[in-house]
Formats: sequence, C-alpha cells, structure tokens
Amino acid sequence: MTRARTSKNRYTRCGNCGNPALQIAKPFLFGLVASLVVAMAFVMLFALVFVLMKSIVSSAVIPLSVISLMAGCFVGGWICGSVSRQRGLFYGLAIGLAVFLGSWIIGIAMDEKAFSIAVLVKLILLLAAGGCGGWLGSNRVKPRRR
Repeated sequence: MTRARTSKNRYTRCGNCGNPALQIAKPFLFGLVASLVVAMAFVMLFALVFVLMKSIVSSAVIPLSVISLMAGCFVGGWICGSVSRQRGLFYGLAIGLAVFLGSWIIGIAMDEKAFSIAVLVKLILLLAAGGCGGWLGSNRVKPRRR
C-alpha cells in the first residue's frame, strides 16, 4: 500500500525548531528591512528629481516623504504577508507601526511637535498602507507546481 505524500509548509515553520518567536520574527524582519529599503529608494528618487529640477518646493517635501514611507510600508507588509502566508493584516499593521515609531522618534529628535494632526494622519496612512500590503501578500494566489 502506498502512502499519501504530505507537503510541509515551509512558510509557517522555522526549520525544525518550531519556536513561535522565530516564526513571528522572520517575516517581520524581512518585511521591515524591505520597507526601509523601498522607502530609502523612494527618498533618493525624489531627491534626484529635486536636483534635476534645480528648485525645491518646501511644501512638497513632507508629503513626498510620507508617500515614500507609505510605499515602503506597503511593500514591507506585502513581503511579510507572503512570507508568513497567514496573519498578513497583523504583520502589515506591525510594519506600519514600526515605521511610524521610527519616523516619529526621529521627528521628535529633530525638535518637531510630538503630537499634532499631521502625526495622526501619518500614523493612519502608514497603518493603512502596511495593512493593505500585508493583507494582499497573505491572500495572493500561490502558483501551482506541475
């Protein structure tokens, strides 16, 4: 009698260790690193555009930085969700919160206001971008193998 093949889901287990902390940390760290890389790439792209234009509109700097952080949170959440294949919304919200806390601490160090409407709007936008990315990443269709 032949035995049915069972497939191991390599995304939910951390090798053979089964440590739940490592199962949570692996997708989160992958997503956080990807989020920061994408955000920095967008910041460098916007800086290049400002240099080529030879004029910097000061009112456009903050919205473009928020857009770059949102793009980073979306990609980071998507990678988190696709690596974990479960709890994508949770991971995406965690990425958005981590990126927000990092930018908020840097903003406080630069002597900005700690609490304002702009900070609240940034929090909501980063959480939404990270959550959407995580949800889409965990719900994407897995390609079929032949």
